[in-house]
Amino acid sequence: MPHSFGSVGGLVLGDSPLPTSPNGTKHPVPIPTALPASELCWPVRPMMRNELDTFSIHFYIFFRPNVLVPPDHPAVFVINLLPVLDSGGVLNLELQLNVSSLCGENATVFGCLNHEVLLMSSDNASVTCETESLAGFLLSVNAMVSLSHLRIPYPQTGSWYLGVRSLCATEHGFEPCTNVTAEVYLHTYLSPCINDCSIYGQCKLLRTNNYLYAACECKAGWNGWGCTDNDEAFSYGFQLLSTLLLYLSNVMFVPPVGIAIHSHCLLEAAIYVLYLLGAMLLSMTLQMGCHRLWNLLGTRLFALGIMAIAWMARTIQRRHCYPPTWKCWALCLGALIAVAAVLLYAFVETEENYLYIHSIWHLLIAGSVGFLLPPCAKPNRCLGPLPQRKGCGYQLCINEQEELGLVDTAMASINSICTS
Repeated sequence: MPHSFGSVGGLVLGDSPLPTSPNGTKHPVPIPTALPASELCWPVRPMMRNELDTFSIHFYIFFRPNVLVPPDHPAVFVINLLPVLDSGGVLNLELQLNVSSLCGENATVFGCLNHEVLLMSSDNASVTCETESLAGFLLSVNAMVSLSHLRIPYPQTGSWYLGVRSLCATEHGFEPCTNVTAEVYLHTYLSPCINDCSIYGQCKLLRTNNYLYAACECKAGWNGWGCTDNDEAFSYGFQLLSTLLLYLSNVMFVPPVGIAIHSHCLLEAAIYVLYLLGAMLLSMTLQMGCHRLWNLLGTRLFALGIMAIAWMARTIQRRHCYPPTWKCWALCLGALIAVAAVLLYAFVETEENYLYIHSIWHLLIAGSVGFLLPPCAKPNRCLGPLPQRKGCGYQLCINEQEELGLVDTAMASINSICTS
């Protein structure tokens, strides 16, 4: 039996209340320790391990899952956790009592779990599994509460010793049982997350500095190790409101699309589909690196670059400022709205105000699209002026009869040639 002392790491989650004395008092009840010298050393039974998956390891007793606890000394087991590999999950321990094995006696089975050292009965020991320099974890089952759970997130690696002993309640407190051999079922395993993060969370494997560990990512305001803390949970009405705001605010893209269609800018009318495509591409880049600055600036600089090149090309081609004066004001207004939206998104949006700020982001970005649409020429029935020669110019017009193949030579000279 090792003699080293160590501290126990991790947060303990369990449902086992501290046992009380038979008369109902709440203070710890000392366990009698008058044991013969021959009983101060007990055999330690190692538990076998069965690796199923990452952080999914079952520990079991060889041959059978049940444990027979004799009345005169405890049953001792050891659980070995490997370094690094077994420290990123949750150590689960379940102790279940077979009530029929008590034969009607008022007996309680205690289990003490300690890291690197076994705490059993001594002069100063009590059912709290504590000494002046070391603290352990306590489980207890009896005829009233036959099942007890213990969960330790991110346990320390090494050897964990579990001592299981049965004590009977008498008028003088707890004493060793005389003729009762209690039968308990021991279930020990490692799992990635507590209760698989329940229905309000998702268990994720994370890696930091070559250490792999599991953690729950809770949603809808739920918190806790297993997403079971509902102190800040969102109500159903608030979740419905947030969903409707974030989705219905995208309807603001319909008016710009309608303006583009009315202006015969069919390419620009497809901007909403392109917006969704850009959102999906941006989400893919965020998955690869969520803290990269180019994920946010790359798409915007790309769009501004294309717009600037197009304006410069048309300005050079037409030899005057593009677009015209009144459209410059509309362009500036759209640019200001877009810049305000980007500033809100980059510097104001937080997890607390995401519902409102992100909806405003949708409204501003969609509203700026209507001002940033380039002017598109409406279809004209004239093909355009011919190059002027010797001061005379002509303008060819489309003849509907020519398009239909019904050209009348008598009408062709009148309908197909127009003087300018």
